[in-house]
Amino acid sequence: MDWMKVMTAMYTIRRGGAYDRFIMMLEAFLERECTVHCLSLTPIEIEHPCYRNHVLFLPFKIGNGFATKLTVLLFFPLYSLLVGWRERIDLFVAFGPLYAFIQAIPKLILGRPMITLVRLEPSFGLRIEDSSRFNLRLNGVMEYIGLFFSDKVVTVNRDMRDSIIRAIGKWKKIEAEVLFNNILPIPSVEAEDFCQARTQLGIPKEAKVLVTVGVLNPRKNIEILLKCFPEVQIQDLFLLIVGDASLNSDFWYKNHLKELIKTLGLGKRVIFTGWLKKEELRKILSAADLFIMPSTREGMPNAMLEALGVGLPCMGSNIPGIKDILHYEDLMFDPLEKESLLQKIQGFFSDRQFFDKVKRLCQERKKAFTFDWKEKVFQMATKRTFPSRWL
Repeated sequence: MDWMKVMTAMYTIRRGGAYDRFIMMLEAFLERECTVHCLSLTPIEIEHPCYRNHVLFLPFKIGNGFATKLTVLLFFPLYSLLVGWRERIDLFVAFGPLYAFIQAIPKLILGRPMITLVRLEPSFGLRIEDSSRFNLRLNGVMEYIGLFFSDKVVTVNRDMRDSIIRAIGKWKKIEAEVLFNNILPIPSVEAEDFCQARTQLGIPKEAKVLVTVGVLNPRKNIEILLKCFPEVQIQDLFLLIVGDASLNSDFWYKNHLKELIKTLGLGKRVIFTGWLKKEELRKILSAADLFIMPSTREGMPNAMLEALGVGLPCMGSNIPGIKDILHYEDLMFDPLEKESLLQKIQGFFSDRQFFDKVKRLCQERKKAFTFDWKEKVFQMATKRTFPSRWL
């Protein structure tokens, strides 16, 4: 029996939840005995007999600069076409609108369907940080073209799905569905690991600990959390910032946060941990009292789901993506108003009734995100597209 052959691509390999989901997507097809062809600039190492990694060699150093992006736009479509034709690809899977643009030409020439998974809101609204207006508009046009030629779009939140339907629906009917991220199985953390994690970070056993996790860039809006600290009337309150800058353009933001910490006199009460391995992150989350995500823009943050998974109470901005996870107003705040966040933190630690309510609501939301994500992404990618023998 012939099994389905899938073609995808990934040229930027960054630490974070989006890349982890990309790997999970590959595994979803591989575990169902599909052959997966992945085009990349650097090796994406996966151990599986049905996995084929096509690494495009470049005569210059790989980065995130203009030369690299131009090379991707010029050569990835051609290489995808060659691989797709030679291997008789059945399905193109684009992990984002730009990858849909890259694979649109081979998809059209070979007459194969393409599904596009959208992790962050497309840049139609020109909201990408640190880019010129020309680059933003060019990026928006390419994303629009990629989505236009997609046979199906799967987003991580409802607001994103609706905005894509409105934008593309002016010209064609587009099939769009929502697939939330899930909470992955998480091993339990022992009590001694909890104590050890605090000891290693120099945090007293009786201290109160906030934690936030993610790539350090302006949309994480961590400065509003720092500005709240001097006004929170809680003794021995600490903040753990887990993650680091990913792009060169992000390092100024990390330095900005460090300068703000000095200005506010927070000293050792704010701790940067850098990137942590999964097991270390789980220990940190288990050692904290409250997870906070004050972002101004998110797709669907895996870090928040992981915090829910270990039983850590969570609060976040009332923005798309986070709203889909937390749902309840008691768990959310306005990321542009310091007072809104301050009241939530203060209430959590000083009002027992509010504390119990937050814990109960978070336990409820944890149950809503416990499902088999790999099975769902496979079914969405293949539903009404291929014969039942592949399902």
